[in-house]
Amino acid sequence: MPATILAVYQSPGANALAVSEAVLAELDRLSADFPDDVAYSVPFNTTDFAEQSLNDVIPTLMMTFAPVIWVVFIFLGSFRATTIPAVAIPVSLIGTFALLVLGMSLNTISLFALVLAVSIVVDDAIVVVENVERIIAEEGAAPG
Repeated sequence: MPATILAVYQSPGANALAVSEAVLAELDRLSADFPDDVAYSVPFNTTDFAEQSLNDVIPTLMMTFAPVIWVVFIFLGSFRATTIPAVAIPVSLIGTFALLVLGMSLNTISLFALVLAVSIVVDDAIVVVENVERIIAEEGAAPG
């Protein structure tokens, strides 16, 4: 069958998902005026991976949140001590997402940064909680 290929490239700095959505909407609009024997298809869309990545961010973070809290609970041995790292995780994620909004793109490196932010904050929170519990035990201070 006779065919032609049309490649669309985004401008530097453009939002790939917005460009893809606009191109597909325009193709849908133009296809209403195509002759009956003419059709279009999009065999390769590079934004499919980015869209799937965006859809997987929140479920992946939720799937990692529960095991991290469980492991922290196992190591610290008390629910009270586990609350500090549990609160630190959302705070670190909010801070990381705030930096991503300032111009970073969602890619493997930025997702790795999210994992590092969570692990560093949880690690620091565990050290602080262990030290606080040590001071409470040594000095007989009341937890407050």
